[in-house]
Amino acid sequence: MLEIIVSSLSSRIQVSESVVSDLRTEFGAVIQRGVDLEAKQSNLRANYLQMLQYLQEILSNDKRLILELEHLKTRLGSVRQTQQASEEPKVGEREGLSNVNGNALASLTPTERLTVEILAKEGAKAAPDLGRRVKKSREHMSRLMKKLYMEGYVDRESNRAPFRYKLNEKVRILLESRKSVTAEASEKV
Repeated sequence: MLEIIVSSLSSRIQVSESVVSDLRTEFGAVIQRGVDLEAKQSNLRANYLQMLQYLQEILSNDKRLILELEHLKTRLGSVRQTQQASEEPKVGEREGLSNVNGNALASLTPTERLTVEILAKEGAKAAPDLGRRVKKSREHMSRLMKKLYMEGYVDRESNRAPFRYKLNEKVRILLESRKSVTAEASEKV
């Protein structure tokens, strides 16, 4: 009977040892998973800190860029003020135009004067048409008409291409008054 008890205990001990061995293996695997998770967590933490550092660099670069843009904006404003102060006044502001007897058209080149006279006689025209009339290239005439427009001598109809230009009303009045003065002077002679 002792043999049966010893044999029974021995088999239970073997089963217990087998269970303990399996538990050790599983416990070792769990410990290894825990170590792996800690390593991953450590990597994630390092990546997170690196990402934070990048974001801080981006933020500081953005702040520096904003400061530079504000500085450039200030400089641009002062340059514009300087340019506006040095620019030639527009036709409506020229000394000669406010005085109908003035000579606001004297500063025009011969081609510009001829163009203004054609517009006064024939009405609105496109730059290419005017270019053919004064024997200038389309590009030259477009630049000339833009200049006359910017200075206020002509108005632009920009609802279609090519733009059509017509004489500014103030310039038309000035030309008409000069013609009437010239006609009166020729009648007296």
